[in-house]
Amino acid sequence: MSQKKPSTQPDKDRLIQQLQAGRISRRGFLTLLGLSATAVGTQTLFSCAGSSSDYDYIIVGAGSAGCTLAARLLTDSDARVLLIEAGGSNDREEIRDFSQSWKLTLPGSELDWGYKSVPQRELLNTPQSYSCGKVAGGSSSINGMVWVRGNKADFDGWAAAGCPGWDFNSVQPSFQALSQAIQPSSVLTSRNAMSQAIVEATVGLGHARNADYNGEQQLGVGYTQLNVLEDGRRQDAFTAFVAPHADNPRLSILMGARVKRIAVSGKKAEGVVLDQDGVEQTLKAGREIIVCAGTIQTPHLLMLSGIGDPAELELHGIPVVAAVPGVGRNLHDHLISVVARKLRQPEPASHVTAMDVSVFFGAGPRPGMPKFEVQVYYMRYGWASYPSEAVALGLINLHPTSRGTVKLRSADFQDAPLIDPDFLGTAEDKAHQLEGYKAAREILAAPGLRNWVEDVEHTPGPDVSTDEQLQAAIRKYSESDFHSVGTCRMGQDDLAVVDPQLRVKGLQGLRLASAAIMPSVPSGNTNAPSMMVGDRAGRLILGRG
Repeated sequence: MSQKKPSTQPDKDRLIQQLQAGRISRRGFLTLLGLSATAVGTQTLFSCAGSSSDYDYIIVGAGSAGCTLAARLLTDSDARVLLIEAGGSNDREEIRDFSQSWKLTLPGSELDWGYKSVPQRELLNTPQSYSCGKVAGGSSSINGMVWVRGNKADFDGWAAAGCPGWDFNSVQPSFQALSQAIQPSSVLTSRNAMSQAIVEATVGLGHARNADYNGEQQLGVGYTQLNVLEDGRRQDAFTAFVAPHADNPRLSILMGARVKRIAVSGKKAEGVVLDQDGVEQTLKAGREIIVCAGTIQTPHLLMLSGIGDPAELELHGIPVVAAVPGVGRNLHDHLISVVARKLRQPEPASHVTAMDVSVFFGAGPRPGMPKFEVQVYYMRYGWASYPSEAVALGLINLHPTSRGTVKLRSADFQDAPLIDPDFLGTAEDKAHQLEGYKAAREILAAPGLRNWVEDVEHTPGPDVSTDEQLQAAIRKYSESDFHSVGTCRMGQDDLAVVDPQLRVKGLQGLRLASAAIMPSVPSGNTNAPSMMVGDRAGRLILGRG
């Protein structure tokens, strides 16, 4: 804000510093700024805009992309923005304190949509968990906070596949903008003696040492970078990007509000329809609606709105508003396959991080792109069949070729969608997962770790040696790594859902911005690229792309 505030008003910059330092809560921050909190049924509207209900842009989803998009629109224009979130405030100690992250996705958590896939035939018919944040900040408020930008070749590959303007040079300004608010570092992960031993042991096997996998070179072994401050506080998207605009009269935030469909008149999206205790309420946008609901919920909302494959919509009696057959297709995700060994001694209480070391290796589909990642975890407490006080290595084939779907379960917006990633659905994926799994076992058996881990492998176990046995172990000890993308793919072909400007095909006034639009999964975790997509969407909307 350029106008000088009266002396009776709190200094916003000082309050932001106190919020980021943990000296005041998010709720206290909003209250001190004088934001009104108006109850609308079970919904809560935070706004400095008085009684005005007119919005230029409505953003559905206050997650990683929605928050950066809102910040970009507010910073670079005079637009009035409504940010809608189905969950509530992330003003909770277990969210702020990163060491309590394990609590956030427990079964039944009110902060997690808690989706499950259909049984996966190549994983012993086991349904896979699909955690999605149901809270301000979205999944950035409940995830592991691993910061991986992705490989330059990932984005150049998007551009080459029909998405001009999404090459690395074009998206770099958005990544640079993120770093002004979030400072990822490896301070917490590099201070542990166990992490140091793992890095040295991996270098001893011939992997290059890499101090910054988000720099010029991604290949090699290095300490995992987290968007967590040194004192253990989470740098989520809502706190980093929306909170600094909280006193802006052009911003309204609607929490606890579930959007059940997009309101379309003719071929123009005009607003969103909310469910308010069983009663519909419609809010209209003067310019555009941008759905930032993530890989699972974005296609679900579109299909409920009559936007999708006509055959799929007709199965559930939903009138076709726009025939966009690619909606819900191209779902893919990283599958993580685990090897583990018990530690000889428990780790000290000062070891508060879980994912400490990242190893990128192998030749991916484009020059300079890794084929695999091994994520190294310290497990203070075991889960499932994995032991406590152990080291687990998770192998990821970074560029899977299997493709699945998100489909409607019914026409009821409250029914979770049918999620089928079709893990290991191609022979290529099976072969690559096996190749990488062998490499992960070699790292955990490295001579440099003999003083740290027990001689006998816990998972998959010393009796597992043949390819057939290893493939059986992969089917048993693998799970989703929560990096799902692609269900509303960007492109220019018949199955693309949005064009490179992120506009939904066949409609006016509707764009999408989240991991759902990614043509292919980047080489690593997806939180940072999702934030980039939100910021870039704002630049494209404002004609500054």
